[in-house]
Amino acid sequence: GLGVALICTGSCLSSCGGDKSNDPGQAGPGKGPATGTKATIDLATQLLSVGSFTTVSGVLFVRLAAGNATSSFTATQADCPHQGGTLNWIAASNLIQCALHNAQYSSAGQVVRQPVGGGSTTALKLYPLSISGTTLTATVV
Repeated sequence: GLGVALICTGSCLSSCGGDKSNDPGQAGPGKGPATGTKATIDLATQLLSVGSFTTVSGVLFVRLAAGNATSSFTATQADCPHQGGTLNWIAASNLIQCALHNAQYSSAGQVVRQPVGGGSTTALKLYPLSISGTTLTATVV
């Protein structure tokens, strides 16, 4: 009775947890996409205004400035390195913020505020960008 319940509970918790190690696009919770991943967006239809952001293939893209030069954008891992929470761009503060524990990062990926409620985080991984026509590509290195 009790042994079976414990086994079932453990299986459920391990399959329902935040670990994304079985997701082929992830290297683990908060680790970002696998090396070699290329995430692309079409600048003719996405990130049209300064402050807009989107997530594609585990990469958070943010438009920081007008124009279609690579310097007008940043691309970071989309999951917080603390515990894998979703990262969002907070345009009013010019910060990337974790939806889980409100850790904050600069557009260059540096830690601005540690997670609320304890624990610590590390800088975000930044990915190099290239533009060909209207296609913006981030390459995970």
